[in-house]
Amino acid sequence: MKPKIKLLHIDDHLLFVQGVYSLLQDEPGIQWMGSATNVEDGIKLCREQKPDIVLLDYFLPDGNGLKATKRILSNKPSTRIIMLTMEDSFQVMEQCKEAGAMGFLPKSIGREELIKALQAACKGEKTFPKLGELKSGQKQLSNKLDMLSKREKQIAFMVAQGLSSTEIAEKLFLSLLTVNTHRRNMLSKLEIKNIAQLSILINGAGN
Repeated sequence: MKPKIKLLHIDDHLLFVQGVYSLLQDEPGIQWMGSATNVEDGIKLCREQKPDIVLLDYFLPDGNGLKATKRILSNKPSTRIIMLTMEDSFQVMEQCKEAGAMGFLPKSIGREELIKALQAACKGEKTFPKLGELKSGQKQLSNKLDMLSKREKQIAFMVAQGLSSTEIAEKLFLSLLTVNTHRRNMLSKLEIKNIAQLSILINGAGN
């Protein structure tokens, strides 16, 4: 039996992290080692948990993914780092690659693509998009959100900020039933299953 991939996630969007976890928790070949919301806590967690792979956002409160990559690899060079971010600069991607990252993926990536990238990294294979693909990921997110009505989009962003249906209803002077109806319609239009996946979409577009 193959050993599980020990995975750690560093990203300050908690709902996005929860969404990624919800997508991967039933994958038998992956063991979730925890998450951190900033560089310092992430590095500390890496030392404690010794993950095989670190999913790393580029934008963090106390630094960026490039600096975090260098520090993580200086502590444990065998760690595989995959940037999971909405940063779409080809120059930044090249800098992360030179620093030792094994991949540079948009937050719009699907579950199967992410798992494939994790498996590739464990084999020492790199996953980097071509120049034109960086911008297309951002465009796909915008196109999806454009399917929502103005009110649905407003509620979607509030949900992604962590507000409950009751809190949203109070802020927008709507009934709880109306807010919950909008939430169901959003999931249907975007073809996603739950609020965690909605958060992935919204936080990805906002980064």
